[in-house]
Amino acid sequence: MKISIIAVGKIGNSIEAELVNRYINRFNKLNKLIGLNLLQIIEVDEKKYRTKSQQAKKILEIIKSGSNVVIFDQKGKSVSSENFTRYLTNHRDSGIKIQVFIIGGAFGLSSSLYEKADEIFSLGKMIWPHALARVMITEQIYRSASIILGNPYHKY
Repeated sequence: MKISIIAVGKIGNSIEAELVNRYINRFNKLNKLIGLNLLQIIEVDEKKYRTKSQQAKKILEIIKSGSNVVIFDQKGKSVSSENFTRYLTNHRDSGIKIQVFIIGGAFGLSSSLYEKADEIFSLGKMIWPHALARVMITEQIYRSASIILGNPYHKY
């Protein structure tokens, strides 16, 4: 299963980008052991695609047919690390080929994307900057790989 994060906005050479890259690199060392492909982030430039509808159109162009789509939104379902891991493994084991996670920009996402989403997850009731949301999501994907492998990174 291929995992992609589509994120509105660019984080450039920031502290958050360093953390995102650290978790992606850690995950990409484990991915084949758990039957997953490399994790990738696809950025949608909010300067080029200024409105939510333009961003949605670009995101929908990126998403391949048959993808399982999850949007992160504060109104979404709260899931534990263990349940997030079960979600990924269930989809991997059921033959889902592409898992896409979407992070909106400063003004959120177009309603047309919510209609296409298979799930809406929350990172909590607080609102997070998109750069921190990327860190949190990449960390949870790495944590899921660690849980699957019984790696001591995840402590109960």
